[in-house]
Amino acid sequence: MRYLIIGPKMTDNVHTHGGTPVLVEQLLKYMNKTNKNYKFISTQHFGEGKAIANFLYTLTKLLINLPKVDIVIVNVSRNGAYYFSPIALFFSKLFKKRFVFRRFGGNCLELYEKAKGFRKKLIKFVFNNSDIMFFEPKYMVKYFKEQGKNAFWLPNSREASSSQRDLNLPYRKKFIFLGHIIKEKGIDEILKASQELDDSYEIKIYGSLKYGNYTKESFSVYSNVKYCGILEHSEVYNALCKSDVLLLPSYKEGYPGVIIEAFAVGLPVVVSKIDSILEMVDSSCAKVVDIKDSTALVEAIKSFNQENYRDFAIASKEKFKDYEINSVHKRMLQICEEDLV
Repeated sequence: MRYLIIGPKMTDNVHTHGGTPVLVEQLLKYMNKTNKNYKFISTQHFGEGKAIANFLYTLTKLLINLPKVDIVIVNVSRNGAYYFSPIALFFSKLFKKRFVFRRFGGNCLELYEKAKGFRKKLIKFVFNNSDIMFFEPKYMVKYFKEQGKNAFWLPNSREASSSQRDLNLPYRKKFIFLGHIIKEKGIDEILKASQELDDSYEIKIYGSLKYGNYTKESFSVYSNVKYCGILEHSEVYNALCKSDVLLLPSYKEGYPGVIIEAFAVGLPVVVSKIDSILEMVDSSCAKVVDIKDSTALVEAIKSFNQENYRDFAIASKEKFKDYEINSVHKRMLQICEEDLV
């Protein structure tokens, strides 16, 4: 079976290491590991800020490679769902190839419902004509199945960590945030909550300042909060292993990879009450708080102690089994190839 995989690829610029490039990179690694026959087209061949050049490059490569493959897998987040996916679908159908639409994130229904005019027609064309659609949240799969579409659950996934925490270590009140430093990730709530915690608590913040209105000085006035810069993807597990609990009080999310990375090393999480996240966690491994509720965030942080922490850590580690990369990608390709001779 010959595949054509289209999507953004990780670059040397750590600012671009969002969820979609990471997951595309993982898919390519799995294809190499299992000796699959595939071609890859990067939608960010010329880097960020080169939209027209990247579009023309991707389209040209698509037309060159379509006659040589059986299955086309388009991996997109928000903008790709509107713009390139309809074009890739049109030509895939023209060449009689199986078209697989893989949408990252959890706000696809919201985007569809808010879209108007021509944009809505484009995304509706993709939903109505894709042979297979993969979504991260289960509620989106349920919605499209009820519409008679060939939709499947394909969660975010991660490789097992070579770095492992000793789950018997005592609880040390060390908390960590990993992600873009923007308001929508609940940064204000973390800072406000820190003021209600004494200095025995430590909160380390990792991520890019490029996309928000925060600076290093924004964190320096908080005695128990430390901004630690940007992590390379290869450094994430080590940073998590040095912590006790992940904080992610976001306003909106899909299936955050950082939660799965926390599970991989047995790290409990404090998360917001968001539908897609509620599919990932339960009370054994997480504390769930209302969005924009710093008081609830303080209570959740303070609820961990020496007596209950080990049980949370063990349950978190157990959760990782659902998101282990090899099993997720094996299932994905089985679905892609089903009934295709």
